[in-house]
Amino acid sequence: MISLITLLVLTASGAGQSPDPAVADIVKKVGEYVAAYGEKTSAIVGIEKYTQSVSLEGQQPLPPRQLVAEYAIVRAGSGWTGFRDVVQVGSTKVEDRQDRLEKLVAEASGTEADLMRIAAENSRFNIGPISRNLNTPTTGMFFFQPANLARFTFTKKGIKKINGLDTVELEFKETQRPTMVMRRSGADVPMEGVLWVIPAEGTVVRTRLRMKNFADAMALPGQQAPTMQAPVNDRVATGPTRSSPSALDSMTSRDMETNADIEVTYKNNPELGLWLPSDMSEQYQGPVYGFTKAPTEGRSSTKATYSGFKKFGTGAAIKK
Repeated sequence: MISLITLLVLTASGAGQSPDPAVADIVKKVGEYVAAYGEKTSAIVGIEKYTQSVSLEGQQPLPPRQLVAEYAIVRAGSGWTGFRDVVQVGSTKVEDRQDRLEKLVAEASGTEADLMRIAAENSRFNIGPISRNLNTPTTGMFFFQPANLARFTFTKKGIKKINGLDTVELEFKETQRPTMVMRRSGADVPMEGVLWVIPAEGTVVRTRLRMKNFADAMALPGQQAPTMQAPVNDRVATGPTRSSPSALDSMTSRDMETNADIEVTYKNNPELGLWLPSDMSEQYQGPVYGFTKAPTEGRSSTKATYSGFKKFGTGAAIKK
């Protein structure tokens, strides 16, 4: 569980929109595309292969952690969000997890609490200096619902070819307060980054999301440790530290110099007729405590790929 994230339900206002009519038209199409995206992809589950590597200043490189997970987009409350359910850590299978998320999607039988619990459980497998739960591929795109567009300024930076397609490069900065992402202390965390868009229909082909000083609690020792072992839970008999969502919630907040840079590329899936996540790369930077007298700078680099998407006959509306 990430201690800092508070996603607000916000109402758009006139401030923040780009004055360039051509840019404003593209941004409007992006909002329409994002608004329809959750409904179109809500009955789809794919496979995520996720490698996380951590380096500590002045120490030898550490072995990476490799995760295999199911990934799905589901309705949570009034919006849509992406969730992963880890089924394997390295060579160790996570018992009783296979097809759990898949069944929630196919049967539409879960509750919002079920999905929050899955997210909290799986965030424990993240390693590096920062506890986080925003590291799912569609997070960056779902910020651009129509009601939130006025929170940003957009600037056209040029044309970029991605996988053979011409896309418009839109730089964005969040200008309104309170921000959509907040630290647990209530401090604002403004977002900035880039969207790469096919302008005719607003299709989002790539997102890049950057945040500075966005964390106010460090990861648990089992997540930071150079041994790179997974935290103990009820179904995985590895790792030195037992953790829980309440353990993170009870940690003392502290200021940390932190950075996040998350980039996701989408590809058209001809069989499903949808643009779905293809790969994600992340960079996180922050202090690691407990291995030297002073905090050590830690960097976490990740690479995820997505494949094996399949569609069920019904979507999943996660109940309250």
